[in-house]
Amino acid sequence: MKNKSLKYKIFIIFYIPAIALIYFSYTSVVHEFKQLNYSSAFKLSAHVTDVLANFIHNIQIERGLSAGYIVIEDKNLYKEKLKQQHTKTDKAYNELLKIIKLKSESKRELESIVDYKAKPVVKEIMQDLKSLKEVREKVLNSSIKFDDEINYYTDINRKIILIIKIFNISFKDIKHDTQSIIELQKLKEYAGLERAYIYNQLLYDTTDDKIILELKNFQEKQNELTEDFFASSSNELNKIYNESYNIAVEDKLNYCRNNILNSSLHNTKEADKCFKASTEYIEIFAGISTKILDRYKDNANQMYDKSLHSLYITIFLWSISIIALIFLTYILKRLITKEEKYIQELRIAGYAFDAQEAMVITDLSGTIVKVNKAFTDITMYEASEAIGKNPKILKSHLNDDKFYKAMWNEIISFGKWKGEIFNKRKNGEIYPEILSITAIKNEDNKTTNYIAQFTDITSIKKAQEDAQYQANHDFLTGLLNRNSLIEKLHEEFIKAKRHNFTHAFLYIDIDDFKKINDQYGHNIGDMLIVEVSQRLKHILREDDVIARISGDEFGIMLLNFDKENSDIAKCIKGICTKILKSISESFLIYEHKIDISLSIGIKLFPDNEELKDEVIIHADTAMNQSKAQGKNQYVFFDRQIDNELKKYIALEKEIKNALKNNEFKFYFQPKVNVKTEKIDGAEILIRWLHPDKGLLYPGSFLDVAQEIGVIPDITSLALKKACEFLKSSTEIFDGAIAINISSEELLKADFEENIISTILHYKVDPSKIELEITENDIIKDFDLAIIKIKNLQKLGVKFSIDDFGTGYSSITYLQKLPVNTLKIDKCFFDNLSLDSNKELVKIVINMAKTFNMNIISEGIESNEQLEFIKECGSDQYQGFYFSKAIDEESFNTLLKIKK
Repeated sequence: MKNKSLKYKIFIIFYIPAIALIYFSYTSVVHEFKQLNYSSAFKLSAHVTDVLANFIHNIQIERGLSAGYIVIEDKNLYKEKLKQQHTKTDKAYNELLKIIKLKSESKRELESIVDYKAKPVVKEIMQDLKSLKEVREKVLNSSIKFDDEINYYTDINRKIILIIKIFNISFKDIKHDTQSIIELQKLKEYAGLERAYIYNQLLYDTTDDKIILELKNFQEKQNELTEDFFASSSNELNKIYNESYNIAVEDKLNYCRNNILNSSLHNTKEADKCFKASTEYIEIFAGISTKILDRYKDNANQMYDKSLHSLYITIFLWSISIIALIFLTYILKRLITKEEKYIQELRIAGYAFDAQEAMVITDLSGTIVKVNKAFTDITMYEASEAIGKNPKILKSHLNDDKFYKAMWNEIISFGKWKGEIFNKRKNGEIYPEILSITAIKNEDNKTTNYIAQFTDITSIKKAQEDAQYQANHDFLTGLLNRNSLIEKLHEEFIKAKRHNFTHAFLYIDIDDFKKINDQYGHNIGDMLIVEVSQRLKHILREDDVIARISGDEFGIMLLNFDKENSDIAKCIKGICTKILKSISESFLIYEHKIDISLSIGIKLFPDNEELKDEVIIHADTAMNQSKAQGKNQYVFFDRQIDNELKKYIALEKEIKNALKNNEFKFYFQPKVNVKTEKIDGAEILIRWLHPDKGLLYPGSFLDVAQEIGVIPDITSLALKKACEFLKSSTEIFDGAIAINISSEELLKADFEENIISTILHYKVDPSKIELEITENDIIKDFDLAIIKIKNLQKLGVKFSIDDFGTGYSSITYLQKLPVNTLKIDKCFFDNLSLDSNKELVKIVINMAKTFNMNIISEGIESNEQLEFIKECGSDQYQGFYFSKAIDEESFNTLLKIKK
């Protein structure tokens, strides 16, 4: 118990007895509830017995009257009397039904006490009583035998007496009363039978020996039951019996008993007299029974009231104990919480003093009175060495007197100070720490002590320095990174403007570095980057700045050239020449001899037109120009070239936006049959409906589109438009639609799949699609191109060579490419006045005919040109002579006119 918590001790001392008290109080309440239920059942049992006894009494009277009615000759004399008794019996029966139909907790308790033994008997009685009406009718009609009538009523009474016995035998507290009631009910029953038999016999003219024997038996049974009553009853009950018993009534009955054999008395008058005497005799027992039942009910009511009173008192006491316990628990909880708070504060204080944070307590004069272990660990002074000394033993002298004066002014003014300070360990090592000093005051608000807490932040400082270095430097080369270079550039830009200096920014890129990575691996590539950075550093002057901008790109700032010096360019060129020469020397990395070159872009800054953020961009532009001019050289930034580049970049962005915004439109230029002058095909041509510049022709944007790789997207749009047109114009157009493609996209892996999937999607005839390859495109892989062309031709797609005669190898194209059509370029027809041109056209057409090709002449603008191509054997033509390229709506109109 000594080491146990306060809460545990209180629980043992108080709560266990309290819980025990509550438990026993609860069991007392449960006991009183059970006792109340028992007394409630007892009370109900008394009521049930009273109702049953009343029902028996009325059944007995009805039985006696019915026994006489059966044999009497003048029935009118007794009929009304019998019916009146029927009414009384029915009333008693209804009271009995109320008991049977009753649903209450008392009844359920009573049934549980008697263990449902009465249910089968009750069921039998209810079944028997269903015949009561029928039996009464038979009695009124004298159609029932005496024995049957007697047996019917007697059987019901016997069962009801059995129910009384079942209901009361379980209540041992009133054993004498219940037994007496049962004996009296039996006594009444035999007296009732005697009355019925006497009444019946006196209304007969003759005497029946069998009945005489039964009457004798009834008298004997009554005598036995009387003896049993006195034997089983208490003195008090015997007294009730004796006080209620009337000997005179018994004498009247004995007169009837003794003269039953005298036939002269067998008449209505004597029968009524004896019936009355028997009834008075039975009423004696009914009275005794009623008094005992009243006593029984009084006992039951007293027991119920007592149980209810005990229950109320028990519940009250139990509730008071619970409320007291709750209140006491609340008080104890507050005391425990308060005590635990104090203990917790002491524990926290103890932990705080022994924590990793060093703690020093001094008196008002500054003498150390207590230190913790963390203090000795950090300062290396043992507690015995520090206590009694002034904290000045830790002074490093890196913080001046002004610092200490400000510190103590704040402590005096506000009672505390916190900041960063340098102190000195016992071994002389200086270290940084976070120090907080708090003044401890007494009740009078006077300072009594000072408590200082400090933490050695040497490792934090080191981590900050490392993080700062990593944030500003490239992890591979150790050079400044891009962000640091930009910051340095901003600083030098401002300085140069202020002091009238000129600086040069060199944007350096290793030529074809990707090939080196692919050939030797990234590890070798990284080592090469490191070696390059070292050679660059060795060339630069002391004030110059070098940084790694990205993977294989470096930035160098050559600083502080005097603007008045005319040799600035010469100096910069000299440095760049040294750089190129140094890098041109082979690098030996892991036995790999690697040769590289650099491209350098140079931008002088600042100038009047330039912002500091543009310096790197302009140097990068110059570097890209250096690469474009052949690499391994340096180039100074040229503003005119930069403007052209900006226009290119703007156009590139506009083309991409045009694709997103559906700004490209498609026009149709008819292909006309030379012989019939009918339209039997068309070429689909792109136009750009620019939101600001209006309609633009392909020459102003297709080259840029080719360079930025969006030609396949444009081709896809053209093919979809062609398919849509073919599907919607079947009634007016039966030719093929030609679409221009580049040799580069022809060789792409997904080219065939894209063409086929689009044709299948729109469900058009593949033979209605013709793909035109520009002849001046260089086909890099003829074998692959031939395979792709043949694969699509198998499906029905046609191919043609466009602009024939303007490219590199016309005859080779005709020989190798399995195309269907040859398109002769417009340039051949521009000057037919020259015989050499005419002869050349004839040669081309004859050569195409040799290869079984269809021939289309482009750029036909006059009748003279048309007549010439007819003479030469051209199959089709295109040109302004028939129609320029027109939009879809106009083309449809033209088709309808020329149909």
